Amino acid sequence: MSFESKLLQMKGLIKKDPVKKKQPRAAEKPAHEDKWNEIGLELKENKFGYVFQKKIVYTEETRHGKVQLKELDRVLEAWEKVSFNHPFKLRPSDSIVFFDTETTGLSGTGAYIFLIGLLTKKEGQFEMMQYILPDPSHEAAFLYETGLWKEEQPIIFSYNGKSFDWPQLMSRWTMHRQQLPKLPVPRQIDLFHGTKRIWKNELERMKLSLIEEEKLDFRRSGDVPGFLIPPIYLDAVKSGFPEGLAKVLYHNELDILSLVSLYVVSSDLLMKDLASETSGAYTNIGKWYADLKEYDQSAAYLEHVTGQRGASAAMARYLLAIQKKRNGFYEEAAQLFKEAAPHLRGTVEVEAWIHLAKLYEHQLKNLDQAIIMAEFAKQASEHTKVRASLLQELQKRQRRLQEKQEKGQKKQSELKNI
Repeated sequence: MSFESKLLQMKGLIKKDPVKKKQPRAAEKPAHEDKWNEIGLELKENKFGYVFQKKIVYTEETRHGKVQLKELDRVLEAWEKVSFNHPFKLRPSDSIVFFDTETTGLSGTGAYIFLIGLLTKKEGQFEMMQYILPDPSHEAAFLYETGLWKEEQPIIFSYNGKSFDWPQLMSRWTMHRQQLPKLPVPRQIDLFHGTKRIWKNELERMKLSLIEEEKLDFRRSGDVPGFLIPPIYLDAVKSGFPEGLAKVLYHNELDILSLVSLYVVSSDLLMKDLASETSGAYTNIGKWYADLKEYDQSAAYLEHVTGQRGASAAMARYLLAIQKKRNGFYEEAAQLFKEAAPHLRGTVEVEAWIHLAKLYEHQLKNLDQAIIMAEFAKQASEHTKVRASLLQELQKRQRRLQEKQEKGQKKQSELKNI
C-alpha cells in the first residue's frame, strides 16, 4: 500500500476491511426449573428466551377483605348509569388489567423488574398471571410474554404505578425496542392518588397494607416485608431455593387482589355510600368533585357533612360556601363562611374571612361588616404562616375599605351641614 493510501486510510477516507459483528449469545435455559416448579412456576419458552409463569384462577365469589371479586361488575354497571364524570368511571366492556410489579431496586440502571403480576376478568372467573424473570439475559422474553403489547387501549389499575411501575416498565421495554412490539399508551387509574384524594388527613400513611386493614377489612398473614423482596429474588436466582420466592409471589398476589377491593370500595364512596365513612372523607370527596367541576355531585357530599356541627364540618361548610357564592346565593354563602371560619386553622381560615370581607363589600353592600371581617382575617394571619401575596392582598383590602369608610363618613358630614 502506498504512503498516500495509508494517509487516506488514517483519515477515514478509505474504508477498512469490514469486521463481522459478533452475534449475541443465545440465552441459556434456566438452571432451576425443577425447584421452581415446586411453587407453581412453569417454564415457558418464546422467540426471545425463557420466562417462568404462574397462573391462578379465582371464582367470582372469591373474597378479599370485605369485597367479593364479582362486585367489580356491580360497580362498573353503576358507573355506566351515573350522569356525572369521574376518573374512576368505566364501562363493563372496557379492557381492564390490575397490574403490579416487583423490582430489584427503586432507581438506577442496575434496577430492573423481575416480577409482573396481571389480573383480568374472564368469563365467569378472574385470572391472575405472574411472570418471573429467570435472570437478566431473558428480559426480552419476560416482557414479551406478559402480552401487554397486545391490548390497543388497556386500562391499567395500579397502586402508585403511574409514578413508578409503569415508567419503570417503559424504561425496560425501551431497552429492547428493536426486538419487542411497541407498548401501547394505556389509560391509567392509579388508586394511590385516589386513596389520597379520599382519605387525606384521615390516615397517617398511605401504605397499601395499612389501607387494607383500615378500609378493606383485610389483614395480611404470612407476607414478606417489601424491603426483603429484592434480596430474596436475587438469592433464589443464585441458589435456586424457591421458598422465599413463593412468599414474594404471594406478596404480589395480595397487592393485586387489594386493587380490586380498593376500586370497589372507593367507587361505592364516590357514587352512593354516605354512611360508612368519616366527615373528613366525604369532605375530601366533595372537594374532588368540585375540582372536576362536577358541582352538583360535590354539593351533595358537602351538604351531607354540613348536617353536623362544629370543627368536623368546618371545611365542608367552607367549600360549600364557595359554591354558593359562585352560584349567586350570597346570604347562604356568608352564613356558611361565618360558621366555618372560627373552626378552621391556617391559611384557609384567613381565606374564609377574606371571602366574607369581599361578600360584604361587593355583594351585600355592608361596609362596616366588610371592615370587621377583614380585621378578623388580619388577626388570624398573625397566628399562622401565610404566603406573602395573601398578606399583601389583605393589607391592600383593609386600606381600601378604610378609605371607603372615611369617604362615606365625610359625605354624611357634608350632607348634615347643608
